[in-house]
Amino acid sequence: MIIDIIVSRYSLFLNRIIKIELKIDKIVNGDIFVANAGHKGRGVFTSKVLKKGDLIEICPVIELSYKEHQTLVGHILENYTFVWNTSKKNVAIVLGFGSLYNHSPKPNADYIKKIKDGVMIYKALKTIKAGEEITIDYGDMHSDLNK
Repeated sequence: MIIDIIVSRYSLFLNRIIKIELKIDKIVNGDIFVANAGHKGRGVFTSKVLKKGDLIEICPVIELSYKEHQTLVGHILENYTFVWNTSKKNVAIVLGFGSLYNHSPKPNADYIKKIKDGVMIYKALKTIKAGEEITIDYGDMHSDLNK
Protein backbone atom coordinates (compact mmCIF):
# COMPACT_ATOMS: atom_id res chain seq x y z
CA MET A 1 0.00 0.00 0.00
CA ILE A 2 2.77 2.46 0.86
CA ILE A 3 4.52 1.58 -2.40
CA ASP A 4 1.28 2.30 -4.31
CA ILE A 5 1.02 5.73 -2.66
CA ILE A 6 4.66 6.52 -3.46
CA VAL A 7 4.27 5.42 -7.09
CA SER A 8 1.04 7.40 -7.42
CA ARG A 9 2.56 10.59 -5.99
CA TYR A 10 5.71 10.15 -8.08
CA SER A 11 3.59 9.78 -11.21
CA LEU A 12 1.67 12.97 -10.38
CA PHE A 13 4.97 14.75 -9.78
CA LEU A 14 6.35 13.61 -13.13
CA ASN A 15 3.16 14.57 -14.95
CA ARG A 16 3.46 18.11 -13.59
CA ILE A 17 7.14 18.51 -14.40
CA ILE A 18 7.58 16.54 -17.59
CA LYS A 19 5.34 17.38 -20.50
CA ILE A 20 5.84 15.36 -23.65
CA GLU A 21 4.32 16.95 -26.71
CA LEU A 22 4.26 15.24 -30.08
CA LYS A 23 3.80 17.66 -32.93
CA ILE A 24 3.98 16.47 -36.52
CA ASP A 25 4.18 19.33 -38.99
CA LYS A 26 3.91 17.16 -42.06
CA ILE A 27 3.52 13.53 -43.07
CA VAL A 28 5.61 12.63 -46.11
CA ASN A 29 5.01 9.94 -48.74
CA GLY A 30 7.57 10.29 -51.54
CA ASP A 31 7.11 13.67 -53.22
CA ILE A 32 3.75 14.45 -51.63
CA PHE A 33 2.99 15.36 -48.06
CA VAL A 34 0.12 16.25 -45.73
CA ALA A 35 0.40 19.59 -43.95
CA ASN A 36 -1.71 22.43 -42.57
CA ALA A 37 -3.94 23.95 -45.27
CA GLY A 38 -5.19 26.92 -43.27
CA HIS A 39 -8.97 27.17 -42.84
CA LYS A 40 -9.40 23.86 -44.69
CA GLY A 41 -7.54 21.89 -42.03
CA ARG A 42 -5.08 19.43 -43.51
CA GLY A 43 -4.28 19.15 -47.20
CA VAL A 44 -2.00 17.31 -49.59
CA PHE A 45 0.95 19.20 -51.10
CA THR A 46 3.76 18.41 -53.51
CA SER A 47 7.46 18.91 -52.79
CA LYS A 48 8.37 18.90 -56.52
CA VAL A 49 6.92 20.36 -59.69
CA LEU A 50 4.24 18.11 -61.18
CA LYS A 51 3.42 18.42 -64.87
CA LYS A 52 0.04 17.89 -66.52
CA GLY A 53 -0.67 14.15 -66.63
CA ASP A 54 1.87 13.21 -63.95
CA LEU A 55 0.82 10.41 -61.63
CA ILE A 56 0.46 11.74 -58.10
CA GLU A 57 -0.71 8.72 -56.14
CA ILE A 58 -2.39 5.32 -56.45
CA CYS A 59 -4.53 4.63 -53.39
CA PRO A 60 -6.23 1.40 -52.34
CA VAL A 61 -9.81 1.77 -51.13
CA ILE A 62 -12.09 0.18 -48.56
CA GLU A 63 -15.46 -0.32 -50.22
CA LEU A 64 -18.57 0.13 -48.07
CA SER A 65 -22.08 -1.01 -48.96
CA TYR A 66 -24.99 1.42 -48.99
CA LYS A 67 -26.11 0.01 -45.63
CA GLU A 68 -22.63 0.44 -44.12
CA HIS A 69 -22.47 3.97 -45.51
CA GLN A 70 -25.77 4.84 -43.83
CA THR A 71 -24.21 4.04 -40.44
CA LEU A 72 -21.71 6.85 -41.12
CA VAL A 73 -24.35 9.52 -41.73
CA GLY A 74 -23.67 12.36 -39.31
CA HIS A 75 -20.28 10.89 -38.37
CA ILE A 76 -17.05 12.68 -39.32
CA LEU A 77 -15.99 9.66 -41.41
CA GLU A 78 -18.86 10.37 -43.81
CA ASN A 79 -16.89 13.44 -44.96
CA TYR A 80 -14.07 11.16 -46.12
CA THR A 81 -16.08 8.85 -48.39
CA PHE A 82 -16.35 8.91 -52.17
CA VAL A 83 -19.13 7.54 -54.34
CA TRP A 84 -17.55 4.34 -55.60
CA ASN A 85 -19.89 1.98 -57.46
CA THR A 86 -23.14 3.74 -58.38
CA SER A 87 -24.85 0.55 -59.61
CA LYS A 88 -24.41 -0.96 -56.14
CA LYS A 89 -24.79 2.42 -54.39
CA ASN A 90 -21.44 1.78 -52.68
CA VAL A 91 -18.98 4.31 -51.33
CA ALA A 92 -15.29 3.98 -50.53
CA ILE A 93 -12.86 5.29 -47.98
CA VAL A 94 -9.67 6.00 -49.91
CA LEU A 95 -6.45 5.09 -48.13
CA GLY A 96 -3.02 6.67 -48.58
CA PHE A 97 -3.58 10.42 -48.78
CA GLY A 98 -6.64 9.90 -51.01
CA SER A 99 -9.28 11.03 -48.54
CA LEU A 100 -7.26 14.12 -47.56
CA TYR A 101 -7.20 16.00 -50.89
CA ASN A 102 -9.21 19.19 -50.47
CA HIS A 103 -11.91 20.43 -52.84
CA SER A 104 -11.51 23.27 -55.27
CA PRO A 105 -13.92 24.46 -57.96
CA LYS A 106 -10.73 24.98 -60.03
CA PRO A 107 -8.76 21.83 -59.15
CA ASN A 108 -5.21 21.13 -60.26
CA ALA A 109 -5.65 17.33 -60.06
CA ASP A 110 -8.25 14.71 -60.86
CA TYR A 111 -8.99 11.17 -59.75
CA ILE A 112 -9.85 8.04 -61.68
CA LYS A 113 -11.79 5.22 -60.03
CA LYS A 114 -10.55 1.74 -60.92
CA ILE A 115 -13.41 -0.24 -59.37
CA LYS A 116 -12.23 -3.70 -60.48
CA ASP A 117 -8.73 -3.02 -59.11
CA GLY A 118 -10.00 -1.40 -55.90
CA VAL A 119 -7.85 1.71 -56.32
CA MET A 120 -8.19 5.44 -56.92
CA ILE A 121 -5.59 7.08 -59.14
CA TYR A 122 -4.71 10.76 -58.78
CA LYS A 123 -3.13 12.69 -61.69
CA ALA A 124 -2.16 16.32 -62.29
CA LEU A 125 -4.57 18.29 -64.51
CA LYS A 126 -1.99 21.05 -65.01
CA THR A 127 1.44 22.06 -63.74
CA ILE A 128 1.51 22.13 -59.94
CA LYS A 129 4.39 24.06 -58.33
CA ALA A 130 6.54 22.66 -55.53
CA GLY A 131 4.90 23.57 -52.21
CA GLU A 132 1.46 24.03 -53.81
CA GLU A 133 -1.60 22.26 -52.45
CA ILE A 134 -3.01 19.49 -54.64
CA THR A 135 -6.80 19.86 -54.97
CA ILE A 136 -9.61 17.94 -56.64
CA ASP A 137 -13.24 18.71 -57.49
CA TYR A 138 -15.52 16.66 -55.24
CA GLY A 139 -18.49 17.23 -57.54
CA ASP A 140 -21.86 16.42 -56.00
CA MET A 141 -20.40 13.89 -53.56
CA HIS A 142 -23.29 11.50 -52.92
CA SER A 143 -26.04 12.64 -55.28
CA ASP A 144 -25.80 9.40 -57.31
CA LEU A 145 -26.62 7.38 -54.20
CA ASN A 146 -29.83 9.25 -53.44
CA LYS A 147 -31.61 8.55 -56.75
